[in-house]
Amino acid sequence: MRARLTIIGFNIAVVSFQLLRLHSLPGGIEFSGFENPIHVGSTVSLLLAIPVSMAAIVGYIFSSEYNKTGTCTSWSIVAADLLMFMGLALTIAGFFSPLDNSLKIMAANASGQLAHLTIIHNSLLLTGGISWFLAAYVGPFRALWKSPFPRLINTCLAIAYLVVFGYLGLISASADAIDANSAAGITLAQWLMEFVQPFRW
Repeated sequence: MRARLTIIGFNIAVVSFQLLRLHSLPGGIEFSGFENPIHVGSTVSLLLAIPVSMAAIVGYIFSSEYNKTGTCTSWSIVAADLLMFMGLALTIAGFFSPLDNSLKIMAANASGQLAHLTIIHNSLLLTGGISWFLAAYVGPFRALWKSPFPRLINTCLAIAYLVVFGYLGLISASADAIDANSAAGITLAQWLMEFVQPFRW
């Protein structure tokens, strides 16, 4: 339990750091009333990571018995694990997704270093993408696979995870449309792309 809560605390700290750092990255959308350009997609992902992580903390608290050992006997510990991994995936998306545009701008201004920047660009997006897939799918799958609770509960948790993940994907697709300055509605293809979001980065 302490290890899980430490991970969530670290995740929230990373979110706070990255939210401040986004203002210094090139690109972004100019909005009236805001001094700096806004990276809408990354900002939304990071902001979503906070309530999801907080909900995971509540789930962990609910799972503990009120005794000296604080044994976790409720299925809410698995739900909290799913939320923890979802929060990590959102943080990874908010951290790595703005790098693509930033590195492209850097490459345009340093054409002599294009080969090196290409390697760095591809490597960062690859490692970030792998981390995202681990957090979004591998972690939740393992949590459900190792769950000691009945299959019905685990199935309901898996469905709930996919529903929430799909809804957050719709929000992320809308934020990405703002970044792309698109006034059109979200298409099915754009929404489905959020389930493999690193390929959009």
